[in-house]
Amino acid sequence: MTASAVDTVDTRFAQLPFIDQLRSGEELSRQLGFAVRPLRIRVKPGRGAIVAWRREVAGHLGEFADWGFTAVMTSPDKLANARRRAARHGQELVVHEAADPRSAGATGAVLVSGDVLADPRIGKHVARTLDHLRGDLRIIGYNPARRLLLKHTPADGAPEFVRIAADSQIHLAEAADRWQRAQLPSLPVEFVGGRETATRSPWWGTGDLGDRPDPNVAEEVGVIIAELHRSGVPDNGGEPAESVGASAEADRALGSPLDQLETISRSLVRLLPEREADIVGLLSELSRRLGSRRGFGPNRRLGPKRELREIHGDLSPDQVLLANSECRIIDLDRSGYGAIGMDLGRWIAACRVDSRLHELERPFIDGYRSAGGEETDLGAWTAWAMLVAGLEPWRNCSESWRDETMRIIDLAGTALEENAPTTEVGS
Repeated sequence: MTASAVDTVDTRFAQLPFIDQLRSGEELSRQLGFAVRPLRIRVKPGRGAIVAWRREVAGHLGEFADWGFTAVMTSPDKLANARRRAARHGQELVVHEAADPRSAGATGAVLVSGDVLADPRIGKHVARTLDHLRGDLRIIGYNPARRLLLKHTPADGAPEFVRIAADSQIHLAEAADRWQRAQLPSLPVEFVGGRETATRSPWWGTGDLGDRPDPNVAEEVGVIIAELHRSGVPDNGGEPAESVGASAEADRALGSPLDQLETISRSLVRLLPEREADIVGLLSELSRRLGSRRGFGPNRRLGPKRELREIHGDLSPDQVLLANSECRIIDLDRSGYGAIGMDLGRWIAACRVDSRLHELERPFIDGYRSAGGEETDLGAWTAWAMLVAGLEPWRNCSESWRDETMRIIDLAGTALEENAPTTEVGS
């Protein structure tokens, strides 16, 4: 595909100018005046976009000057507010250029950049959290306008993992507490400086299962997840299942997996219109096999409580930390009540999309079944998990996103054709 064709695809998908520049290391480096690598892009079609980047060569101003963002802003008010917030923390936004008013979605659009501390949503939370951290700080992950991940090594203490987010992390702390009380292997989570947007956990292990595949550990994780899935929605005093939505417990009910799939499918069709028939066919078959009666969230009827289980919500080998013969399962921010297939499908999908992880699929399922885990339609949930992650290559600014996404769609079709157990929870 030619560069101009890629530009057209990006513009059509985002309905915004400059998107091809945000996703191109060469173009982004030209705008910034130094070499960077784009890491993660977030888009609200027709409204705005933001990409995180990191310098290719570390500068002399420290870690926080080596990471930053470039954004397309379409509202003069938002730009003015972002500038004011940045100035409060001694930061400034650089305005690179304004779009041609005749281009797609360009009315008032400008291209701007700043360091992490100038991030329009999390910059203030980062600045406030840093006041409570003394010692060495290393950025290990940055999702623009959403979260910043740090390794903090105090001068007189053990290293810790710090997570700074745009929104409250009470749900994460509560999930970690539930896992600890259930004696499931995870890590404690505490707030930093009394603020609900920043958490800390011990820096644990020597790597993760994604980098160091071990079938024995995968089997153990299957056993752990089977134990987790035994936790269902607590009794709500005999009220109808739908009334659980008014309780504190319902706050942990995850959104409808089919609603999520439909949203992602529309985006995939905009990116790859030539695969529309395949995507629509997969969506139709998944809707039939997973069915609205198993839907969750405000847009679909809640199923019987027995169909809801405590799930991890984002399970994959890279969420499993390793140390000798022990493991800890982390990143519980999507934990809540949902269909068990969401966990199982995500694990299998991760193992099939990444060839290095193929050997972890079967041991995980064997461990899950040996521990009494429920059966479900693994083929359908694996296809679901692949498709809802289908935008990841594009979002991660991969130059080969097109081929990667095509392969994901093909793998989803293959998974859906498989014969798989279909005994549902509670049937």
